Amino acid sequence: MTAQRIVRMIKDEGLKPGDPLPIESEMYEAFGVGRSTLREALRVLEQQGVITIRPGRGGGPAVASPDSRHLASTLALMMQFSETPFRSVLQTREQIEPIAAMLCAQNRDQRVLQGLRQSVDAMQANLSDEEKFLYENHRFHELIAEGAQNPLITYFLNSLDWIIDGAKLGVTYSRASRKHVAEVHDEICEAIDDGDADRAREVMARHMSETRGYLERKYPKVLDQVLTWEMFGS
Repeated sequence: MTAQRIVRMIKDEGLKPGDPLPIESEMYEAFGVGRSTLREALRVLEQQGVITIRPGRGGGPAVASPDSRHLASTLALMMQFSETPFRSVLQTREQIEPIAAMLCAQNRDQRVLQGLRQSVDAMQANLSDEEKFLYENHRFHELIAEGAQNPLITYFLNSLDWIIDGAKLGVTYSRASRKHVAEVHDEICEAIDDGDADRAREVMARHMSETRGYLERKYPKVLDQVLTWEMFGS
């Protein structure tokens, strides 16, 4: 497949995000394919976040870096065809995220710790702003996933976190709920800072259980709603 050969070329040549790819005429000659085949391969890679197509003079394909949103889009497409409800995503995250918190505490990466503390402080300082709350909530869990230092856990949890954001399903959080989340995030941050892996896992498990409980009480219909690609597709 031409797209796979392009990816292999990117890796073999050590190209980094932002580096330009060869011009189209060079690539279809090098790969021995037609212009339409090459352009279809580039379109597939652009959808997957592997490259960007820069318009205008001096533009063309350049290396990018796929992120968790691209995986979230693919998962959402698969979930739509399998009629997967929102509840299943919550259940999956409830099992994995405590493991990530445990690993994060074991690793105690100082940059991650600093980011977690900054996120907690920002959330506590902006409890009346739901938009900032949602941003910091995503940022906190993204840092936990990164701190696990396991690429599969990082990619998977971050993609689930994009999907678990119930804003697209009409979920909102009261100020009291935001305050409680900030307090729990602070507990998790302290456990990770102390290197207490068991405590980090336990508090995160409680946090995930409470999140599910909140949705079950306030938005029971949302839990059974089938997720669609339109909600999370790129």
